[in-house]
Amino acid sequence: MNLMVDVPGHGRVVVDIAYGGAFYAFVSAEKLGLDVCSAKTRDIVDAASAVTEAVKAQFKINHPDSEDLAFLYGTILTDGKDAYTEEPTTNICVFADEQVDRSPTGSGVTARIALQYHKGLLELNQTRAFRSSATGSVFTGKAVREAKCGDFKAVIVEVSGQAHYTGTASFAVEDDDPLKDGFLLK
Repeated sequence: MNLMVDVPGHGRVVVDIAYGGAFYAFVSAEKLGLDVCSAKTRDIVDAASAVTEAVKAQFKINHPDSEDLAFLYGTILTDGKDAYTEEPTTNICVFADEQVDRSPTGSGVTARIALQYHKGLLELNQTRAFRSSATGSVFTGKAVREAKCGDFKAVIVEVSGQAHYTGTASFAVEDDDPLKDGFLLK
């Protein structure tokens, strides 16, 4: 929490790191000279990527249970409205290879709720809404109980949203297919 990061092109920026299935850096877009709701997507991606690379270069992330999870997956730029309100707070997630999530991001919302709870901005079972600035879709979530992860204080979080059925696929395997059981390249 409250890590001071030197971000090229933006100077020293306060960033929060939280885990919700993946580690994310959180920063108000305003601190990077952007409005998360109206900035051009390319500007958001560039700023979020600069934060991600700066955090990766300046801090080592540790996961108490799995070294495979000890890496920063991306940066979530927010509208800075972290204190509880019934109005949705808006964010956008830039992850992996500069991909933009169309949703508020399930693991990102989980991490953001944990962060807000840890900062005393959200109480247990207090539902908060999170809107994606990319599409306007909304997830809701709440911290439902306190927990421990290794030596760290944690919370169990519930997140919900809406999905739509998009299609089906059928696969067939022929008995004489020499690759029907798959293959492995080494």
